[in-house]
Amino acid sequence: MKSSDNEKIFFERLSKIDPDIIIALKEPKKEFSFRINRLKIDNEEIKKELFNMGLKPKRVDWFEDAYVLPIEDREKVIKSSLYTEGKIYLQNLSSMFCALELELKEDEWLLDMASAPGGKSLLWSSILKNRGKISAVEKDRNRFFMLKRNLKISGAKNIKTYQKDGRAIGKICPLYFDKVLLDAPCSSESKFDLSKENPIHYWNLRRVYRNSKLQKELIISAWGSLKPGGILVYATCTFSPEENEEVVGFLLKNRSEAKLIDVTLKLDNFKEGMTSFNEKEYDPSLKKCVRVLPKGAFDGFFLAKIEKIGN
Repeated sequence: MKSSDNEKIFFERLSKIDPDIIIALKEPKKEFSFRINRLKIDNEEIKKELFNMGLKPKRVDWFEDAYVLPIEDREKVIKSSLYTEGKIYLQNLSSMFCALELELKEDEWLLDMASAPGGKSLLWSSILKNRGKISAVEKDRNRFFMLKRNLKISGAKNIKTYQKDGRAIGKICPLYFDKVLLDAPCSSESKFDLSKENPIHYWNLRRVYRNSKLQKELIISAWGSLKPGGILVYATCTFSPEENEEVVGFLLKNRSEAKLIDVTLKLDNFKEGMTSFNEKEYDPSLKKCVRVLPKGAFDGFFLAKIEKIGN
């Protein structure tokens, strides 16, 4: 396929999904977000330290540990001891929202599948002050050691790491976990900065279809590892329905005990899931999924929250 054809398909698909996506991806980033690590600092201390650096962060109203700063302050923050000593963690607001939807309790066991670089597990380590039990699985060797490095810097003690292929976990650990997070490998369409780069260097339909196949294998494995009554959060940082609604629909079709439930957070850049795309019809309940449009410190994102019905 010619690169010009590839580019045309990319933009045509995004326009069908939501034309506002293209507008948002062409806008240069103006702010970034981070959260405190409660294992090393509290909100009063962070405000003092940032004030002494001449920074004035804006607190996020739906998560007390999260803050937003202008993008021009990012370099200053990265070079500070707050960052290098693990007192704060730079994390996109979409990623924080995803982690919070797990609603993890300290007596529950979480599986974070495809977990590197570890931000979502670390969020819960921070909130629960190292209580609770988290298993973080990562297949890729380089990303696995990045994960271990981040855990060490952050002082997380309740996370055990495993270099494993997530597709095997359902058979190795059947019905083990109270909560499962699958932030699946994807075509990362939301990461494209269309103000600077052309997506044809990174994107093609073959990659979308290949990812969709892998994601279906991963979600079945994740489901197998979840206890009855548990919650699976499935997420990607892409817009393609083949990697989002189609994957969740595949689970619903093949596992009768799977039931989509509503997310707790509702914001104006959150759109409901799609029930059809390119003449393909999906399960009507997929409206309960959330497609996050890029806005401010939010990257584009997709999230589905699924309950495993049973005792």
